[in-house]
Amino acid sequence: MIELKQLKYFVVCADVGSFSKAAEILYTTQPNVSKAIKALEEHLGFDLFHRKSRGILLSTRGKHVYEYACKAIENIEMLSSFSQTDRIEQLQISSNPSSWIANVFADFYNHFHVERLHFQLYSASVEDIIKRVASYQDEIGFVYVMSNQNTAFQYVLSRNHLEFVELKKTQVVLYIGQEHPLYTAKEISEEELKKLKLVQCYEDEFDLNNYWKITNPQGKDVPTLESVVVTNSDCVMQQLLQTTDLANISSGYITDQIDEKELNGIPLYEKENMVMFGYIKRSNEDLSNWGNKFIEFIISNLES
Repeated sequence: MIELKQLKYFVVCADVGSFSKAAEILYTTQPNVSKAIKALEEHLGFDLFHRKSRGILLSTRGKHVYEYACKAIENIEMLSSFSQTDRIEQLQISSNPSSWIANVFADFYNHFHVERLHFQLYSASVEDIIKRVASYQDEIGFVYVMSNQNTAFQYVLSRNHLEFVELKKTQVVLYIGQEHPLYTAKEISEEELKKLKLVQCYEDEFDLNNYWKITNPQGKDVPTLESVVVTNSDCVMQQLLQTTDLANISSGYITDQIDEKELNGIPLYEKENMVMFGYIKRSNEDLSNWGNKFIEFIISNLES
């Protein structure tokens, strides 16, 4: 029978090309590592490594075993993460970077804080959120998606057995950095818009912070603007908008709850461009008790 420890020892040995280095990393001795590898080889019936004077190299069969061993370790660790020791309940959520979600989540924690409940809030791109919810890493994923992307978005969701529940529509807004001459402007022309340089979040197909197809009142697409900074940090985004001449295209405020870092936002052809805010869940599966409570809390904040 193959043991998980043998697979872990094997993968580390293959990664570093040395039994002694692997032993250091694994906080054990070289004889223990050699013994585990030898037992695995005897079980499989072939050598996993070519032993050299200056280290070890994977054999041809060893390379195939390495691929499966990595996947097996990853899957076992995933299964282990599902276990809820001592009947601890969990609320696992992911979201596009959003200070509004962060504020609501903090309020929810303070309101419903109970001893046997653990929370997880993971900030991610739309693409990653789809993967995380589909693979049961998260129960709910909150996203912002352009309305004109909805057909492609729904197709990807159906392929992953997911569904999207829209909670609110907001407008597309241009936020201009405080060091830009147009920082206090209330409107912007297409010619001025084309000259802007952007700081945006992520790079995947659906993130509205990266993929914009802005339509003007005549129904024509506005040329794609240049993103000179791409970041996955909401803090970096805020800092750059407060201290540089960069701009950001994002959604409008979800509610009137605006913090002290309020930035000047210019709606971009608001009738033609809308952003859908809502959550992704697995199709035909009911949310947990705490999942439902969080959705109800979100909706009550949207309505307040």
